Amino acid sequence: MERIFSVAILIIASALIVFSQEKELPKGLLKMADTERAFAKLSVEKGVREAFIAFFADDGVNFQPHPVNTKEAFAKQPAPAKLPPTVLNWAPIYGDVAQSGDLGYSTGPFTVEDHSGQNRPTAHGLFFSVWRKQSGGDWRVVVDMGVRLQSAFAPLDAPFRAAPQWKTKPAGANLKIENERAALAKADQTFFDIAKSDKAAEAWRKFLSDDARIYRQSKMPVFGAHILQDWIGQQESTLDGKPIKADVSNAADLGYCYGSYELKLSDGKIEKGYYTRVWKRDAKGNWRIVFDVNNPLPAEQK
Repeated sequence: MERIFSVAILIIASALIVFSQEKELPKGLLKMADTERAFAKLSVEKGVREAFIAFFADDGVNFQPHPVNTKEAFAKQPAPAKLPPTVLNWAPIYGDVAQSGDLGYSTGPFTVEDHSGQNRPTAHGLFFSVWRKQSGGDWRVVVDMGVRLQSAFAPLDAPFRAAPQWKTKPAGANLKIENERAALAKADQTFFDIAKSDKAAEAWRKFLSDDARIYRQSKMPVFGAHILQDWIGQQESTLDGKPIKADVSNAADLGYCYGSYELKLSDGKIEKGYYTRVWKRDAKGNWRIVFDVNNPLPAEQK
């Protein structure tokens, strides 16, 4: 009995710590994380189609494997007569939000479970979503891209943590959003110009933040300053690409790009696909990459 009581106390204490930590999060980040949880809950209860239609922005995209308007793509599919046997669930455990509270991102583990009775193993991965607050105040997904993993990175009930909070230099009081979008797209293209003319390591070294996270298919995420430096040193190939869309927060301190890329591997093979990249201004006002995830195209799709 004493052992059961002790375990119960530990569980309650852990829950209180998590609750206390989340109370200290920026309000916009907490609201965004709660919306992500509601999104996942609807996926479990009603299925992927209904959840993605409900929580994506009207111009939101995901990759199937090419970028598509998510709401339009799912709306074209007939609503299932009953709940599908495959259940997609996920939970946010890490994220950030702009100082203006209108743009952010979240990431965390996802699972795909088969409830058909065929005993298929649970699939694991990491999702990555960029969120924008809509005119009515609701958060909605504008870009969604994830990676599959061979095993779980973290449990779905892992606590949520905010990305390191920098002292960023804002773009200025007279900023024009269209100019800031163009500046971010230029930074993204400059990254590729360096990466394609020399080894990709040079571009990563110039633009990658020490606080960044790198997601690649079937590989555990890369993060931590020393691990990132080791990873950069391994980027011997050349990398080319082109941003399709760039957008920034109203404070122009956080932004994202997504687009296409072409990686020339050391064995002569070429990998093509799509990427999503989040940029954040540093204390000097320079854009730095804080998140990068890519999805290679299947061979038949190239």
